[in-house]
Order: sequence, then structure tokens, then C-alpha cells
Amino acid sequence: MGDQSPLPSRPLWASVADGFYVGSRDGSFLGYVDRQTDGGWRAFDTASRPLGDFEDHHLAMAAVSDVDAVGAGPVDAHTRQGDAG
Repeated sequence: MGDQSPLPSRPLWASVADGFYVGSRDGSFLGYVDRQTDGGWRAFDTASRPLGDFEDHHLAMAAVSDVDAVGAGPVDAHTRQGDAG
């Protein structure tokens, strides 16, 4: 027989203001993404620590979800193209 553990639920994202999304999973806060003045998106974890800047909100949301899923610190993947490192 296979593993009978429940599948992890998907994150739920709510647009609470223009350019501002808050994420949760099973009622627990994941973090948020915020559109910047240059049109990019900045992702933040549960403690409002920046995770990075991204080209679009989907990439920023994925970064927030990925950090929560693995319990890791800030990610450095998916950063916006054109940013000097």
C-alpha cells in the first residue's frame, strides 16, 4: 500500500490592496508580496524579512510558498533579471 498521509494543501493568496498580496496555508500566515515603484515585486516571509525582488507577482508568491514549504531562510533564486548582484 502507498503512503496514506494527506497531500499538502496549496497556498491561498488574497489581494488586500492594489499591488499587495497576502498568503496563507491552512489558516497560517505565509508572508506577502508587494509591488515596488519600479514595477517589480518584493517577497517577504512571515517575519516581514525580504526574500528578494522578482519580475512578476507569480514568482514572488512562489518564493514565499517555497520558503514556507521547506522552512528555510531567504531564497536567492528567481530574482529579477537585470538586477546587479
